Order: sequence, then C-alpha cells, then structure tokens
Amino acid sequence: MVSWNQNHLKKHNSESPIQPMQSPKLTVQRASKRDERERLEARHKKEDLSRDDLLFLLSILEGELQARDEVIAVLKSEKTDSALLGAQYGSSRPEKVLRALQRDSLWTQQDHLQDVYKETRAELNNLVKAQKRSSEGMQEQLLEVSRSHKEALHRLEEQERSRRDFTHKSTGLTTLLEEDRERLKLLVAKEREYQEIKDTKVSERAAGGAEAPGQRTDRHH
Repeated sequence: MVSWNQNHLKKHNSESPIQPMQSPKLTVQRASKRDERERLEARHKKEDLSRDDLLFLLSILEGELQARDEVIAVLKSEKTDSALLGAQYGSSRPEKVLRALQRDSLWTQQDHLQDVYKETRAELNNLVKAQKRSSEGMQEQLLEVSRSHKEALHRLEEQERSRRDFTHKSTGLTTLLEEDRERLKLLVAKEREYQEIKDTKVSERAAGGAEAPGQRTDRHH
C-alpha cells in the first residue's frame, strides 16, 4: 500500500506539473514543502508509512493543488486585466485593432464591420457643400461691391463734370460782371465829367449875367 501511494504520488506529480508561482511567499512555502516531502520519501524508502504520514502527504498534495489553483487564478486575472486595458485604451498594433473590431462586432451581433469612414465622409461632403455655398455668397458680395464701386465712380465723374461746368459758367459770369463794372465805371466817369462841365457853364453864365447890368450902369453915367 505504501508503495502504491508513492508510485501514485510520483505519477500524479509527473502528469500534473505545477506552474511556477509569481508570489515569493508561495515559492518559499512550496520549496519547504518539497524539501519535507523529499525527506519523508527518503525516510519511507527505509520504513513503512504510517497513517499520519499518509495524511501529511495528502495535506501536502492538497496544498500544492491549492497553490496551483491560486497561480492559475492570478494568471487568468492578469490576462483578463490586460485584455480589458487593451479594449479600453486601444493599441497601435494593427492585429490587435482588428481583433478589437471583430470582438466588438461579435458583441453587438453584427455580421459585417461597420464602415468607420462613412460618418467622416458625410461630414467632409457637408463641409465641402458649406464651403461652396460660402464661396458663392462671397462671389455675389464681391459682384455687389464691384457694382457699387462702379456706380460711385460714375456719380463722382458726374459731380466732377457738373463742377467743371459750374466753374466754367461762373468764370463766364464773372467776366461779364467785370465787363459791366468797367462799363459802369466809364459811364459814371463820363457822367461826372459832363456834370462838371455843365456846372462850369452854369457858373460862367451866372457870372456873365451879373456883370452885364453893372456895365450898362457905368455906360449910362
């Protein structure tokens, strides 16, 4: 019976290799248990195992199985955490991106991958249309400004032409007024000269009339 337990223990250990543990505490416990098991096996080669020894070996096996389960759970949790982090933050590797897209497609029960550029193309088309409308509006505004500019230039030219005509007419009128002023000055001068001559003649005539009676009186005496 002891031989069968030993063979069964060796067979179980060879068929179920224990994965290396990452925890230092578990590693120390496994090393101490392994040393204890080897020491007991060496001693059991010389003598038969008692019931307490068998129970002790069974507890060692249970501890190793429990430790292996803990290591497997830790590895699974780390793998799950890595997958969750990759799904949450993404990855720059194309194959991981493709896997993430395929996984999302399966989760949403879609047969085909969604076209991720469809919305972007629609936005670009809308942007192009908006830019085209804006360009047409700007062209219309430029044409309107050009028409307004031409009209303003035409009005300025008309005003300049009117100003030149008014200046020309004003110059002609001023010339006429100057001529009339000179003519009136001449008339006034002639009138004054004529009046002076007339006054002189009247004075002389009056003086001659006063002298004539006196001369007649002297002649009478």
